[in-house]
Amino acid sequence: MISILILNDQDRAAQIIRTVPAAENNARVLMMREGDRELGYVVVDMQSSVIRMLKMEIAGCESLEELDAPGRLCADSMLRAAASYGATIGAYRMESRIDGLQEFLSGCGFLWSNDKFTSPLSNFIKICKK
Repeated sequence: MISILILNDQDRAAQIIRTVPAAENNARVLMMREGDRELGYVVVDMQSSVIRMLKMEIAGCESLEELDAPGRLCADSMLRAAASYGATIGAYRMESRIDGLQEFLSGCGFLWSNDKFTSPLSNFIKICKK
């Protein structure tokens, strides 16, 4: 079974987050796994009601620019997990500057503006109002 959850190993999460200079103090690592096998991760943080995807790694993928079908599935799943996580902490929009993901993000409905890709979370998840 595949899962995408916040990485609870604080040392490992801190090690990954240190590779992202733009990360805020609230940065989290969402780890995608199949059983014990790591498939990839996305580093996210929240800034002004915007969930920011800061870094993405996919196991076995040397370049995010040339995603094969399994790589696209992983990227799409992590993008949606990041959107869901963002919605739970109060985000309404999503943005990314991850190098190599430009073509993928454009295909997912993100728009390029002010040196970043942005999209409303409603493109990926249903936000229910009570």
